[in-house]
Amino acid sequence: MSKSSRTLTLEKVLAAEKNIHELDLGSFDAIELPAFEALSQRKHYLNLSGLLSLSDEEAAAFAKHNGILDLSGVKEISDIAASRLATMKGGLWLNGLARLSDKAAAALSTHEGDLYLWGLTELTPAADKALSKHNIFRVHSQIKIREKDAK
Repeated sequence: MSKSSRTLTLEKVLAAEKNIHELDLGSFDAIELPAFEALSQRKHYLNLSGLLSLSDEEAAAFAKHNGILDLSGVKEISDIAASRLATMKGGLWLNGLARLSDKAAAALSTHEGDLYLWGLTELTPAADKALSKHNIFRVHSQIKIREKDAK
């Protein structure tokens, strides 16, 4: 990953350690894992909504956070990343996702905290059933239930 001024580094986190709110966390479009590991020790809301993608490795690290984690800028998520994030203890915001695979939905359905998926526009019947216990995402979505084979 190339470092830019929009990459959250460990150095930036440590420089703002006394007042982490000095950092506009949502303005970063990339994050180094050591920076997240330093942030994840704080049990509060982490707004990382500027991140546009999420690797499986990042998802595993992010799952260690025990507060609210806002990843609403992420547009797609792998089944592996979903299963790793599902183990997180705390609120999980993935409002940038418009679709989920059945496997990702099944994994996220096991998440024990609040789960926000307000960006979903389409789900298969299986994904809809899996996520039915997390009714909170339905409040702001108009979700179309599509047949599994529909594209």
